[in-house]
Order: sequence, then structure tokens, then C-alpha cells
Amino acid sequence: MVLVSGQLAMDADGTPIAPDDISAQTRYIFENIKKILHEAGAKLDDVVKAQIFLTDMDQFPKVSAVRNEYFADIKPVSTLVEISRTVREGCHIEIEVMAIAES
Repeated sequence: MVLVSGQLAMDADGTPIAPDDISAQTRYIFENIKKILHEAGAKLDDVVKAQIFLTDMDQFPKVSAVRNEYFADIKPVSTLVEISRTVREGCHIEIEVMAIAES
């Protein structure tokens, strides 16, 4: 089991990536999650649960479109919740996942 804690769209220095583009932030986070899973011996196809925290529910269609690109072949259980803010100004979405990979 691989648990990936909440990921934000920010670079190594903590600077938000594309603060005005929720699609770009979502894509950046999923790419980061792919790297984390790979390092743990898993892949996106192993994800069984995703939790998404979004600061503006009106952005859901954009987030959903990107999410569906990354989960095109699988349908993990998912939760999406609107929150007032994340821990980093300029980051409008946080995503965490759980994956189960064969050993």
C-alpha cells in the first residue's frame, strides 16, 4: 500500500505553479503523484482512492477533465471537497491518493 499525502502545485522552493490556472495546477500535481508512486514501485493504475480538496467548487469541471485524463483506465473511489484555502497562498487544489501495488 502506498499512501501519497496531499500534494500542492508548487516548485521545490515553495513557489506556487500557475496560481491562476486550476487545470495546470491539477496536471502538475498528478505528474508529481506519478513520480512519487513510481519511486515506491507503483503506478497510477494502482490507485484505489483519491481525495481532492479544491478552494472553488466552480472549478470542478476543469479539475474533473484533468483527473479523467490521468484515471482514464481506472475508476478509483474519489472524494472532492471544497475548502476555504490550502496551506500555501496561490495553491488552489490539493490531491492525495492511496495505491495498492502488487509486490
